[in-house]
Amino acid sequence: MAKSKKQVQLPRKQARSHDEIPRHSDWQNPRVVQILDAAARCFSRDGFANTTVQEIAREAGLTKSMIHYYFESKQVLILELQAFVHERYFRRVQQKLEAIGPDSEARLQQALWELYEIVKDKQFMRLQLELLAEAGRDPNMKNRMMLAQQRSREFIEMGAQQVVNPDGSASVRLPKSLSFLIASFLLGLRVQEYVAGDSEIARESYELFVALLTGAMNRERDTLRRQSGVETSEPRPAS
Repeated sequence: MAKSKKQVQLPRKQARSHDEIPRHSDWQNPRVVQILDAAARCFSRDGFANTTVQEIAREAGLTKSMIHYYFESKQVLILELQAFVHERYFRRVQQKLEAIGPDSEARLQQALWELYEIVKDKQFMRLQLELLAEAGRDPNMKNRMMLAQQRSREFIEMGAQQVVNPDGSASVRLPKSLSFLIASFLLGLRVQEYVAGDSEIARESYELFVALLTGAMNRERDTLRRQSGVETSEPRPAS
């Protein structure tokens, strides 16, 4: 019986420019994920400036040359990490939304909760702050962060539209500024919690915000539909 030939991994092109990333196909490679996860731990613990490629290699249990085999420089690795981390969490939000029922208000609340939970982990929060600081120095990182924030606002807009227009008619048009406000609040609340260390009051603040938001949106929907002569509720049975 002939022996099966051992598969030989073909050489890959090294990441040499910002334009080559994010490289989603590489995220199926366990070695790439190993490097990115190690980099996330190092950057969130010590910051970008204080982390060397050698330290990332040590954290990953690899050689420095292996890191450079996949990433030409630390800056390229930082940019790839930003896309990788956000895509991982956005995928989690999408899976959660697909798993719940058609209740429009529940979908909005679930989307908000998942986006809120994204930055609950302290390592992620520290890494997020590092990425935001880096965006102020590097225009490439700023563009990456803008895309990530736009993605989170799209999730919010989708849920909000389903609340105010459950039949899909889009009779109530929500301003773009609403999703910007919600995303800003969720991130700001987590930053406050991270700095103050008070999870209980942060959770109460989140629940109050969601209650005010959904209540206001439902009132706006009902008001506009009454003005247009559309019934907003089932007729009450005769007594």
